[in-house]
Amino acid sequence: MSSLQYQPDCVIQPLSHPVAERAGVRLWMVRGDLIHESVSGNKWFKLKYSLLEAKRSQASGLLSFGGAYSNHLHALAAAGCMLNIPTFGVVRGAWRRELTPTLQDAQKWGMRLLFVSNEAYRRKDDPAWVEESIAGWKLSELIATQKLMVIPEGGSNTLALKGVSEWAQQIYSYFPSAPASIFLPCGTGGTMAGFVAAHSHHEVVGVPVLRAGDSIAAKIDELLVLNNQQPETCFRFMQGYEFSGYAKTSPELMAFIQTFFDHTGVGLEPVYTGKMAYAALEWLRRGEAPRGSDVVLVHTGGMQGARGFVEQL
Repeated sequence: MSSLQYQPDCVIQPLSHPVAERAGVRLWMVRGDLIHESVSGNKWFKLKYSLLEAKRSQASGLLSFGGAYSNHLHALAAAGCMLNIPTFGVVRGAWRRELTPTLQDAQKWGMRLLFVSNEAYRRKDDPAWVEESIAGWKLSELIATQKLMVIPEGGSNTLALKGVSEWAQQIYSYFPSAPASIFLPCGTGGTMAGFVAAHSHHEVVGVPVLRAGDSIAAKIDELLVLNNQQPETCFRFMQGYEFSGYAKTSPELMAFIQTFFDHTGVGLEPVYTGKMAYAALEWLRRGEAPRGSDVVLVHTGGMQGARGFVEQL
């Protein structure tokens, strides 16, 4: 990805799993985790057009938001390093102890880390707070503030919609006949919005990874409206698989991830893809999938985030 002309392959693999075999369905995995070592899965597609716009407008820097294990900040820092664009990460929480491996990588790639309290972080979508904070962080002394490009948490903006829709169309084209059920994890809603915006006859099933299903739905609606688009694909949410909330897990989920790997050889992480796959297989166990249909799991990458759970894996 040293060039923005990079076109990642869309790898879709059949999976052999006893739950799918008993349900009588064909199970597939979109291997977004194979796209790039540092800008993996949905992150490449979500960031693609923001990076192109940053280059076009000669932005003097990119600023965004995330937590201590943020896949988004990790990918943004890597992309900024490769494209020689300064990056700034607003990190939720006061990390006085040793930086997480995610933040260590980001710092190594040149990202300047800006730590704020959880309370302050809740104002990340307030332009006035961001502008005031930029002055407080003295970023205006380093770069031309008017050319600093601010990207929302998770990279979920209308530019992300365009990139993710391209990925969705690639995936949809693999299943031109009967409708498939396509499962993906939902965090900030940008990836789901991109899949919904891309036209298909399939059903997209979003699995929220945090207790905010209603806000994710609202964000998807907002992104579609801002992009002057209507939903082009049928979609729904499968809630109840948050496992106590964002970045929270349980022995049951960790055991599932290990068993899934044993059956398929595909690694998952507990923040996003593990919860998505767990929900999909529970759906199959309940016998709700039409026999003979295609069930597609979208691996959105982000395996670096699993380092935060290394003691549990």
